[in-house]
Amino acid sequence: MAKSNAELQRGKRAKAKALLDRIGAEKRTLIVSKALADALQVLGERHDFEEWQETMSTLLINLAAAPPESTARFASMSRPEIVVTEKWSRQLEQFATTGIEV
Repeated sequence: MAKSNAELQRGKRAKAKALLDRIGAEKRTLIVSKALADALQVLGERHDFEEWQETMSTLLINLAAAPPESTARFASMSRPEIVVTEKWSRQLEQFATTGIEV
């Protein structure tokens, strides 16, 4: 028998509470910057998934609760350098003045 949406939500909340209890944390509202909130919104729209904030906060909580040797690979991930080309520069300038994406 398939679970109802309410049962799924109760299960999610129970898992989250168990995780918070395990690491000695309490439930609080996730405060994010506007840029991060916008990026999570774009991901949600792009992949038809509405729970990016919850997913990312759970990931961060799990990383914080994990032993250092388990999280070292995340701390040393490569961060590619973004080089703004002349074309991108022109598009950014046009967008800044008109507000219309090219």
